[in-house]
Amino acid sequence: MAEHKNILFNLTLIKKRTLSPQKSDILNAFACEDTENAAFQIDYYCPPLTEKEEAENYLWMVWDLLIDIISSPDVTSEIHEHFVSILQNLQQIGKGDLLVWTGERRVWRDMPLFPQCMEVSFNDPMDEEVGFTPESAQIWRNINSFAARCMNTGTLGPYTQVVDALREALEEELDTDHDLAKAECRMQVPCEWMIHGAKPLLWWARENIGYANVAEDETQYFPGGSLYKGTPAVCLQRWGFWQTRFEELGKDPVLTKRFRRRRSRRPRP
Repeated sequence: MAEHKNILFNLTLIKKRTLSPQKSDILNAFACEDTENAAFQIDYYCPPLTEKEEAENYLWMVWDLLIDIISSPDVTSEIHEHFVSILQNLQQIGKGDLLVWTGERRVWRDMPLFPQCMEVSFNDPMDEEVGFTPESAQIWRNINSFAARCMNTGTLGPYTQVVDALREALEEELDTDHDLAKAECRMQVPCEWMIHGAKPLLWWARENIGYANVAEDETQYFPGGSLYKGTPAVCLQRWGFWQTRFEELGKDPVLTKRFRRRRSRRPRP
C-alpha cells in the first residue's frame, strides 16, 4: 500500500483503524503545520454544543484518534510537540459549556473527556492482561512521554500515573537478573516524566512542604514502595529519594548505555 502524504495516516496504530470520512477530516486537521489553524479546524468540525450527543461523540472521536497518534510505536518527538501545541491552542477557543458525565465543562478550555480518555489508555505492559512486547513497551513509553509534556505545559495534570511510574521504578528493587528488557522499560518511563515534566513535579512537591501525616483518604496520599519510608505524598523528601535512586541506578553496570544516556538527560531544576 502506498504511503499517504499525510504522515499521520502512516502511523502504525492509525493504519490499523477503519477511518470514516469524519475521522479522515480530523486527521487532516491535526496535520496542519500551523497548530493554531489545526485547532481552529478541529473546533470548526465540532457539532453545535446544543446537539449534546453529537458534540460529545465528536469529542470522544477526537481524543481517541489523538491518543492513537501520540502513543503509536513509530511516533516522533516532533509529532508530540506538535500535538501539545494544538492542545494549547484549542484551550484558547471558547466554544461554550457542555454537560458530560464528569459534570459541566468548558469547550475547549477544560478539555472535556480528554483526561478520562488518557486515564484508560495507560496500559502497563508489565501487567499480564496487556502482555509485554517491544511494541507494547514502546506504546507505554510514548503515552507517558506525551503526558509528561502535557503536564509541563499545564495542559493536563498532575497525574497519579507519574507517581505510579516513579514508585514502581525507584521505590522497589529493580530485577535486572531475569528480564532486562522489562527492567529497562520500567526505568525509561520515569525518565520520560523527569525529562519532560520535572519542573511541575518539583512544584507539586514544594506545595506539600510540612506534610507529615497524610490520611489514606486524602487526595495527596500516594503510598510508597518497599524502599521508601518517608511521607506518603509528593513532597521534597520523596523528590530527594527519587533523585538519589536515579543516581544509584545510573551506575548499575547491567543497565545498557542507552538507558544511562537517557537518564543523563534529566534536568536538575
